[in-house]
Amino acid sequence: MTTPLPRPLPATDPPARTSADGSGRRLLLAILLVAAFIVPTAMASLIMRFHEQHEVREAQETTRKLALVLVSHFERTFEGVDRFLDGLAGVAEDASPEAMRWRLKAAKLPTSVLQVSFIDAQGQLVASNLVPPGRRIDLSDREHIRKHMSAGAEDSRLAVSKPVFGRVTGVWSVQFSKALRAPDGRLRGIIAASYEISDLRFYEALVPDGDGLVALIGDDGVIRASAPGARRLDGEVAAVALPDLPSANGPDPAWYGGVGSDGVRRIGAVVRSESYPVSVIVARSFASVLRESREFYLWVIGLAAGLGVTIVALALMVRRYAALGEALREQALQAGAQQREAQVLEAISRVPGICVLLVANGEVTRIGRSETCRMPDLIVDRIQRRDFLDRIRTGRVPATSVEHFSWNGEEYEIQLVVAELDEIRDRTRSDAGGEPAVVVFAVDQTAQRLQQNKLYQMSKMASLGELVTGLAHEINQPLGVIRLAANNALTGLRGGLPAEHTADKLDRILRQVKRMKAIIDHMRIFSRESPQGLQPAEAAGIVEGVLQVLGTETRVDDITLDFVPPAERLDVLCRREQIEQVLINLVLNARDAIRSRRASVPGLQGTIAIDIGRETIDGRPHVVLTVRDNGGGIPETALGKVFQPFFTTKPSGQGTGLGLSVSFGIVREHGGLLSAGNADGGAVFRIALPERGADAGETGPAQAAAERSASTSQAPA
Repeated sequence: MTTPLPRPLPATDPPARTSADGSGRRLLLAILLVAAFIVPTAMASLIMRFHEQHEVREAQETTRKLALVLVSHFERTFEGVDRFLDGLAGVAEDASPEAMRWRLKAAKLPTSVLQVSFIDAQGQLVASNLVPPGRRIDLSDREHIRKHMSAGAEDSRLAVSKPVFGRVTGVWSVQFSKALRAPDGRLRGIIAASYEISDLRFYEALVPDGDGLVALIGDDGVIRASAPGARRLDGEVAAVALPDLPSANGPDPAWYGGVGSDGVRRIGAVVRSESYPVSVIVARSFASVLRESREFYLWVIGLAAGLGVTIVALALMVRRYAALGEALREQALQAGAQQREAQVLEAISRVPGICVLLVANGEVTRIGRSETCRMPDLIVDRIQRRDFLDRIRTGRVPATSVEHFSWNGEEYEIQLVVAELDEIRDRTRSDAGGEPAVVVFAVDQTAQRLQQNKLYQMSKMASLGELVTGLAHEINQPLGVIRLAANNALTGLRGGLPAEHTADKLDRILRQVKRMKAIIDHMRIFSRESPQGLQPAEAAGIVEGVLQVLGTETRVDDITLDFVPPAERLDVLCRREQIEQVLINLVLNARDAIRSRRASVPGLQGTIAIDIGRETIDGRPHVVLTVRDNGGGIPETALGKVFQPFFTTKPSGQGTGLGLSVSFGIVREHGGLLSAGNADGGAVFRIALPERGADAGETGPAQAAAERSASTSQAPA
């Protein structure tokens, strides 16, 4: 398993503070950009709202003044008609309709008065300046006539009727009428003057705009006349035509604001006459008020837009200034970081056995000139290779790897540790489009490897010492067979037996010699020092080599050693002698456990079983060798300590406590894992080694050694 490059942490506090400052500046920039929209919009909205309120008040005040003028004009007009009608009060004294007609016809009519007439108490037209004598017309259906007929003695004021169509004049008019009463209050008749409505249109010129309104409203709530347009609202109920009209009992003048029956929104004022039962409303359309402010609104919008642009420009200036300041700070931080890095790397390069190399933009620079680094040229040549630089560029170079070199006839093992430079330099380099910079530490581990090999060799020799008795028996047995075969062959020669008898005996001797040679050769291979590199080996072949060495040893102790080869070939990349040493240590420990258990369980049939299988660990196939026994297992309190150096559960003088510790180190350096547990009345040890298969066929010694560092964290405490 390849250990990825660790993500570098910031070396000092200033970069973290710079990041916090950058976040604060970005927050400030965001606030300014939001303010560039909100502040001008809110300002423009408030200004336009205040201006609108001011314009509404101005329009209401203007309409109020116009309404006062119109009320004054109407009062003067009504007053003239009122005096005219009072001057004709004596017409009721005339004896005949003809005399009444001549009297009415002789009267000087006020302006816009079309007709003056006398109606009796029953509502019949008696005389008119326009009707010949003898023509009687019933006017009792007129509302203003019925009002006088039903009123009491207090009915003495001038009345103004709704617009009516004249039966004599043939035009629309407003009737001004007064009741003529006797001293006892009895109605003697009604004197009326027809006022032409069209003559009330003179104030159309005073209408504020095309959708404005001027109307004369009676005390009964009916519109007597309006402008603009003939009978636009004439005769309609004011509360229907103008739903939001103020109450007649409200303040005087009263403000009007609402939407009329024609869908036009208007604002204005209503003024009541103090002398006559009428009111005047003057109103302007709200749209016309806004149209007059269009230029002002455009000016406000332009001002708001200018303010928004100013704020945006300010925000951009702040961002530019902040970016410039951050760049300067990062340059200072980078310079300081580079200086500290140089000092630290220079100090590390002076440590014996360590070379430090800087790889940046495809160039390799050596840090320091330590004489203890014996192979700088070879290391530099290895790092400068295109494949190594490409792996650095793509981030696929392992954090730790082991390389082997030959120099002046000697073998050296060098551990390469690759680390990225700090985050500040990486960010600056990325902005510039360059490659990531890394530092390579070359650590000479040759001496350490030699010491480990010596320890492994001592462990193997200790194992061999335990196997001497069994080996002597294993060799003595074929020697006995050779001696008997040789004696038989010699007797046959002396006795003149056939040559076939002698040949058979000699073949038996050769077979036993080959058996002895195989045992001795395997022991020689097992006892020699392990090579530096890893070589492919079949897992079943490793187990069979162990069985060849330990077969007699277990048979002497009456222990069954079982092994069934797997159905398929499983290969691992290893130092074969070291893996055999691990298996021998485990089998001998199992033998000792069975011996110890027989003291409490006499006649125990000892069994040791070795199995080989395949498992997937961390997404990669592994070959797993399992050693099981029925020796009672490992105490639970000792399970976490069995791999510690000098720890043993055997009696004093029977164990060094190094076997499992050395075995654990061997498996770990092969990139595997050695674990212990209990099952079925005995101990279970599992050796998991990366399989040399389709995905690992190209794995070399350096890569396998690099992978061992990935499993270091899995070692028991």
